[in-house]
Order: sequence, then C-alpha cells, then structure tokens
Amino acid sequence: MINSLHENPRTGINWRHFRTGCPNYRVRWFLEGDRAEGGPIYQVYCLLNTPPETLEEQEKCLSSRTECWRVVERRKAGQADIPLDRIRRRRPA
Repeated sequence: MINSLHENPRTGINWRHFRTGCPNYRVRWFLEGDRAEGGPIYQVYCLLNTPPETLEEQEKCLSSRTECWRVVERRKAGQADIPLDRIRRRRPA
C-alpha cells in the first residue's frame, strides 16, 4: 500500500477526476506496478478525507456528480453537512 503523496491530488496531472463522479474523488493508476508481488492497481484519494471503503461506496462516489454522497445522506438525515469536530485549520506554509 502506498501511503505517501508526492503531488497534490487536486491539481496533479497523474490524478484523474471523473466527469460523472464526485468533485472530491481522485484516482491514480499504477501502470508499471508489480501485481505479482501484490502491488496496487490504483490508488483512491478523497479531498474531503472520506475515501470509499467498499465497492458500493466507490460506485456512489462515481455517480454523485455535484457533491459528496455522504454529505447528501447526512443532509437527508437532518444532520449537519460537516461535523465541527472534523474541521481543522490549515497552518500557513
């Protein structure tokens, strides 16, 4: 598994955004990866830090064109869009 990012998934040329998918969903393919040794085929990244954990969730990400499906489900349930305890201020670089 690859845990480091060497480029910004929002603007990096190796991160693909799907036109019909969530605006926060990004995928990076590993074409030269060694699959015989268990290397990954692709890496998923979510700009909201809520990546899909199952194939069903990934399908929801790929079909929610305008916003995160998790935000929509929380709104329908009458909950706030983003819990305040999840908001973190960025430190200046």
